[in-house]
Amino acid sequence: MTAAIRLPERAAADALIAAMREEMPLLAFMGVEVEACDGHSLTLQAPLAPNRNDKGTAFAGSLASLSTVTGWALLTLWAQAQGLPCQVAVFHTEIRYRRPIVQLFKATAMLPDDAALAALRDQLLTRSKARVTLNAVVVSAEGEAVEQVASYALWRI
Repeated sequence: MTAAIRLPERAAADALIAAMREEMPLLAFMGVEVEACDGHSLTLQAPLAPNRNDKGTAFAGSLASLSTVTGWALLTLWAQAQGLPCQVAVFHTEIRYRRPIVQLFKATAMLPDDAALAALRDQLLTRSKARVTLNAVVVSAEGEAVEQVASYALWRI
C-alpha cells in the first residue's frame, strides 16, 4: 500500500518564496508574494507597477513567469512534504491570454488528484524521476485572465 500523501503548508510556501526572491532576482523585482497555500493549491501574487507594459497593463512575460513559477513552487513544496528533495523544471507550457490586467494579479496552480500524486510519488521513489502536468490560472479583480497548462520534470537530488 502506498504511504499517505502529505501536502504542503503555508509556512513552507512563505519560506520557499522568500529564498527564491534571493536566488532569482526577477521574483523580487516582480514583487512576488505568497497569497495562499491550502495544500492542494498555491497562489502567488504580484503588483502591476513593476510588471506593466507600454500599454499600462500586465506584461505577458510577467503573467507567464508568475504562472510558471507558481506551478514550480507548488511541486517543489509537494516534494519536500513527501521527504523527497527534488529539482523541478518546466519543460512545456501552453498559455492562453484572455483579457488584459490593470491591477494586482494572482496565479494559482493546482495539484493533480490523489491517484496522480500517488503515482508521481511512486515514480520518484522507484525511478528517481517523474513528469507531471499542472493547470494554473491568473486572475485579477476583473476575473480570469490567463490559463496555463504546464508540464514539469522532477528528479530526486
